[in-house]
Amino acid sequence: MADQGDTVVTITEHQHAAGVLVVLNGRLDTRTVPDVRLTLHRLVADGSDAVLLDLGQVEIGDATGLGLVVELRRRARRAGRSLHVVAADDRTRRLLRRARLHGLLAAVAVPCAEAPSEQALAGA
Repeated sequence: MADQGDTVVTITEHQHAAGVLVVLNGRLDTRTVPDVRLTLHRLVADGSDAVLLDLGQVEIGDATGLGLVVELRRRARRAGRSLHVVAADDRTRRLLRRARLHGLLAAVAVPCAEAPSEQALAGA
């Protein structure tokens, strides 16, 4: 079991034809959200393209993680940008629907070719 200091969320930003793709990886909870929040606020404030949020590798550990998504939506709206969740696991999709945020679940197609596949990483 990892102690509190080992909890890390990585944020990767990619340019995409439909906007800025922001990929999160890790667990969003009370320990990680404060640090992640600052970076995501900067990403939303710096630009005019849509923000495409990939939550496919994220575990929303508590209400703080879901609150961060709500907060990002508000900030994006104030900045005149749209925010779309382009990838999420089933649990995250259910949480978004229960929080009445199902409108964030986008039909924006993000081609898998932009991210290296596991086969490419393995050298196959």
